[in-house]
Amino acid sequence: MNHVKLRLIGVTVCAVLRGDSENRLVRTFRPRRRKLGPELSKIYDRLKDGWSIAEHGPTLDLGEVFANNNQVCLEIGCGRGDLAVSYGPLHPDTNLIAIDIHTRGIANILQGIENDALVNTRVVEGDVLVLLKRFAGASLSEIWVFFPDPWPKPREHRRRLMRPDVVQEFARVLKIGGVLRLATDIEDYWRKSITVVDSGGTFSEPIFERPDWRIETVFERRGIAEGRPPVDIYWVRENF
Repeated sequence: MNHVKLRLIGVTVCAVLRGDSENRLVRTFRPRRRKLGPELSKIYDRLKDGWSIAEHGPTLDLGEVFANNNQVCLEIGCGRGDLAVSYGPLHPDTNLIAIDIHTRGIANILQGIENDALVNTRVVEGDVLVLLKRFAGASLSEIWVFFPDPWPKPREHRRRLMRPDVVQEFARVLKIGGVLRLATDIEDYWRKSITVVDSGGTFSEPIFERPDWRIETVFERRGIAEGRPPVDIYWVRENF
């Protein structure tokens, strides 16, 4: 009897550690850890607590986070942080949350926050699939998905950010009239994203237009040099 109990306990523990495969979070990024230099490490350690939002936690009161009721944009995958740092000073009446799993881009934005007094900018170091749960419905004005990991192989497509379950969450947290933006240099990605967004029935037809404030990144220039021109699309959250 004791052997049976031990076996059952062992199975239960393994199941908990393994998790329910149907409910397991399907990650949309490839972890790439790089150490920060000494100066950037000091900036990161000194500023992260004051200007960061935790990926886990209760529903966010964005008015309290930014001490104003301005519109809030979410940049998913801020990379090196160049866009966030350039956007903040030119749009003082818009709040921006930039999220990435990689520390270097977060540290660069923190440096920009200090250098340019970007009181309208916050960072999140973590997974957006976790962070989205912290946003109340209809609380964001824009969501930016710029050059996400393409996951090119068919068996990897379930890891793409622009997939049905995630787009459904985007629709939940965007205000009516809010905007979902995508930029990618992978044709298969933008074509299939159009199909995914259209299938949800909560967004307008896709509009092909690049915002004038979206700066060209080093990754974008690399794609152009390799013969992959970028495509910018946006959709408007509609009230059906």
